[in-house]
Amino acid sequence: INLVGIVHARSEVADLRLADWDHATNADDLRAALAGCCTALQDLVRSVSDWRLWVLCDRPPMRGSQEHARGRVALIGDAAHPMRPYLAQGAGMAIEDAAALERVLSDDPIDLPTSLATFAAARWPRNARVQARAERNGRIFHSGGLVRWGRDASLQLLGARLLDLPWLYAR
Repeated sequence: INLVGIVHARSEVADLRLADWDHATNADDLRAALAGCCTALQDLVRSVSDWRLWVLCDRPPMRGSQEHARGRVALIGDAAHPMRPYLAQGAGMAIEDAAALERVLSDDPIDLPTSLATFAAARWPRNARVQARAERNGRIFHSGGLVRWGRDASLQLLGARLLDLPWLYAR
């Protein structure tokens, strides 16, 4: 079982080196953050003895193809467009990038800068849209007050239809 909990916290992060991505953490901190959640979730969290901590890093959504490729260098996946996990698409976007890169390189591998520019022009708008949606979902998922009430009521009324994103899964 892979159990992931996301807790917004800044105080602990100051002591962590981002290059050392895997850290032991105090399970009591997670339990305290989830104190207001349902009993079933709290029981599940208590059933795990050791927790690991990873700092989540992201950047604002891409603003243009130059953030994907310049000249003879292209970045794909998190190197180009890291995103928070609130749409669960980080790995998916990296795989899409790799497939798109393979297509343009197989079409004309001789003119690399033009091939990479073609790749970047095709990929950056979708990656930016997914980044923006993940960022938006994070704000909604962690909201309070009236937004929280509206979110919960919408999910109760519309269920999975609310989270259906045909544009994300369409070819």
